[in-house]
Amino acid sequence: MNHNVFIVVADWLQGPSTYPLYREYGYELNHIAILFVVGFLSSAVFGTMIGSVADRVGRKFVCVLFTAIYSASCLTKLSSNFAMLLFGRLLGGIATSLLFSVFEAWMVSEHHSRGFKESLVSDTFSWSTFLNGIVAIASGVVANLCTDYFGLVAPFMASMFFLIVAAVVIIPSWRENYGTSSTTRTSVSKHYTIMDAVRIIWHDKDILAIGIMQCFFESTMYTFVFLWAPVLETAAGGGKIPFGVVFASMMVCIMLGSILFKVLLREGWKHEQIGRLTFIIATVALILPIFAKDELTLFATFNLFEFTCGLYFPTIGTLRAKLIPEETRSTIMNVFRIPLNLIVVVALLKVESTSSSTLFALCTALMGVSILFASRLNKSLAQKAVYKPTVLWKGEEPDEVEMHGHH
Repeated sequence: MNHNVFIVVADWLQGPSTYPLYREYGYELNHIAILFVVGFLSSAVFGTMIGSVADRVGRKFVCVLFTAIYSASCLTKLSSNFAMLLFGRLLGGIATSLLFSVFEAWMVSEHHSRGFKESLVSDTFSWSTFLNGIVAIASGVVANLCTDYFGLVAPFMASMFFLIVAAVVIIPSWRENYGTSSTTRTSVSKHYTIMDAVRIIWHDKDILAIGIMQCFFESTMYTFVFLWAPVLETAAGGGKIPFGVVFASMMVCIMLGSILFKVLLREGWKHEQIGRLTFIIATVALILPIFAKDELTLFATFNLFEFTCGLYFPTIGTLRAKLIPEETRSTIMNVFRIPLNLIVVVALLKVESTSSSTLFALCTALMGVSILFASRLNKSLAQKAVYKPTVLWKGEEPDEVEMHGHH
């Protein structure tokens, strides 16, 4: 999975530097907000359109296309021209949509086509989340060094280097796969459109539940990203916040969440049960900042929310792998991101005029709805004879699991 490391490093290198770069170019908060909004709108519209064709033209091809689009986005940061920066955000939005859909679709399809154990899907997502935390911390250090020595645009050039390396690794070493159980394009019997994916989601209540859970949790997560720093600054009353330490602490909490995910699987928990637990803990983490105003309590609750992110990503990844049909995997995953991005756009546009307590209350409400759908999914899968709970692979052949409720 060395290609994934390069991709994740490239993504994390850009994160901490984007806002400071826009400020260095002399743009005020209202202009910066427009840039971010364009990115999320681009992800919702153009990212979905491009991502949805991956099932037809090939996921490997679209993954390589991602590296080109994201590299072009990095290049636009060399200019301080607002129109060029807007174009960069448009490209970045498309790349983000592909990053969080097509790579996973390729991996799950490859996993199945090579005949690997179903239980290893959970293991892959868990390790991916754990390593993501380590890479995020390391990338933050590298981004700081690049900025100190070469300026704020340097992390974007470093990111482009890793994207090019990733493409060089992917092109010769990956097999192509499509929206089918086979690895050949000729076996695709139907070209599924975005509307086909919407109909599948609407008529399959389990996939709809996954979509709503993903939409509400991740839109809450993105809103949280914009909230935590100013809220801590306000609580500190003008005192200096060690943002590097806070960020590192949050990443460690994500890693701890991914470890708990493995522990719960070993104890026999099902993924939908872990999902419900995740949303319950996230609800507690988001309720407290509505009332708490001291920085220590806020710091603790923010870390608790990041801990739930560590639980969430391997859980939702495995549920998507189990329940989304292979033929439309990329398309459906991109459709999930449309309402997600639109919610974040609304939150961004309102973040200046709305109190943080109100925004945390709205995020809490979204988590409450997610708990309901996780409970509904748990009940639905328990009633299905075809559902077989996944256990964490421990290196030996698992005993055959009896399927309950088999008719």
